[in-house]
Amino acid sequence: MIILLFSGCYFFNDELVSRISDRINQAFNQTLGWFYLVVALFLVIVTGIALFSRFGKITIGGSEAKPMLSTWNWFAVVLCTTIAAGLIFWGACEPIYHLMKPPDFLGLKPGSHESAVFSMTTMFLHWTITPYAIYGIPALAFAFAVYNRYRKFSFSSCIVEAVPIAGGDRPAMFIDSLCVFSTVMGMIASLGQGILSIAGGITEMTGKQASKITWLLIGITIAVIFTVSACSGVLKGIKWISNINTVFLLALLLFVFIVGPTTYIIQLSLEAFGVYIDNFFTRSLMMGAGSGSDWSYFWTISTFANWMAWAPVTGMFLGKISYGHSVRAFIGINILASSSASALWINIFGGTAITQQLHGVDLYGKMEALGMENAVYTMLKNLPAGAVLVPVLVMVVLLCVVTAADSTTNVLGDLCYQGEEHEAGMIFVKAAWGGLLGIMSVLMVCSKGIAGVKMISVIGGIPAVFLLLLSGISLLKNILLVSTGNGQPDDAIEKKQDQKWEV
Repeated sequence: MIILLFSGCYFFNDELVSRISDRINQAFNQTLGWFYLVVALFLVIVTGIALFSRFGKITIGGSEAKPMLSTWNWFAVVLCTTIAAGLIFWGACEPIYHLMKPPDFLGLKPGSHESAVFSMTTMFLHWTITPYAIYGIPALAFAFAVYNRYRKFSFSSCIVEAVPIAGGDRPAMFIDSLCVFSTVMGMIASLGQGILSIAGGITEMTGKQASKITWLLIGITIAVIFTVSACSGVLKGIKWISNINTVFLLALLLFVFIVGPTTYIIQLSLEAFGVYIDNFFTRSLMMGAGSGSDWSYFWTISTFANWMAWAPVTGMFLGKISYGHSVRAFIGINILASSSASALWINIFGGTAITQQLHGVDLYGKMEALGMENAVYTMLKNLPAGAVLVPVLVMVVLLCVVTAADSTTNVLGDLCYQGEEHEAGMIFVKAAWGGLLGIMSVLMVCSKGIAGVKMISVIGGIPAVFLLLLSGISLLKNILLVSTGNGQPDDAIEKKQDQKWEV
């Protein structure tokens, strides 16, 4: 009802809603923006503790559990679910922005080598270990709570150790509602990025600037595809699409790496990665205090907020498909392998874009004139066989958005309807969410563009950041219990035989 009201207000008076949303964003950024950074760093620390402790040996679902997915299918679904369109959208344009417009308080010269290194270290911060820990820790906490503690399918199950009252029916309903709200806001932002990205590709292929009608048609197409896929079953559509898309992603990466500035990509990536590791804690908490700059709010905090908005429901999906794998394998696939794949993408696409910007291709000017979504397509067109690569990337973006929206819609259905996947009520719930997500994303893109995408993601992250902190605390308590031998996961609660949502 809240989201329907929000949509209606946007439709009738988008300027008023935008002003109110801007004020909410500004107030929260000025008072609690730092909290996003602290929670994100905390989740990274918990990841390290889980990986190297005795807890890492536990099998999700118990020692006799059989994996739901093979390792390859698992990785493909996780990768395509988590990157959505965000990495493809920002993978080339964000490095260019940081290269040509670094934060004033660092005193870097735009277009310099120092700015190029800063640009890539920022990409590592925004798109590798930290954001995947934001997804991974609530997912692991949920999987352990549901499959090893045998609790109900609710995000409340993974924060019981931090807030014992969360196990009750009414608190669980409230917490799940917060999860739904946060995720829908994050999903709207991601779909908005996908719409803009696909529109940018169409502009490059046709030479005609995308209009609001184009955005509307793209939004409808995406919504129809992922809704039909979601209604086909939790893994049927997702697994099929993910396998195809992962092959496309890897092939595209390899091609750009070979025909692009290979030597420069390797050199810049290694140097930036060294700087990133050396300054990890400094960069993770960089705010530019007292400088008057809003760079950290617009980039790092809003980026983390978008990941956090997705994290509760996406974490529930990632936890749901991890059955039968060990905790260390979970961290290896969901955090280490996925962030490595993300790092490869930003190294190759970001390094190529930076090289072109420094050698006469004005990607920054194109972004300023036509929108950020055009940067990656302009970059590809300047490579050999670029005219072929543009439609391939458009297809990859479409499949990534569909996969992420498909998985999200499935979990929204699980939270909002107590029944089997094939029942008419569940299909209706998924279809309703699919339609609402499509409408909201188009409204946001048409009224505010990329600024609206960032704004709505921060709003979605407000309740999510508190839930993620509690999930991290709960998981940490479970790690300590298991590692000290004071609590064994399989002895916690007698398994209930009527949990039909399990494998």
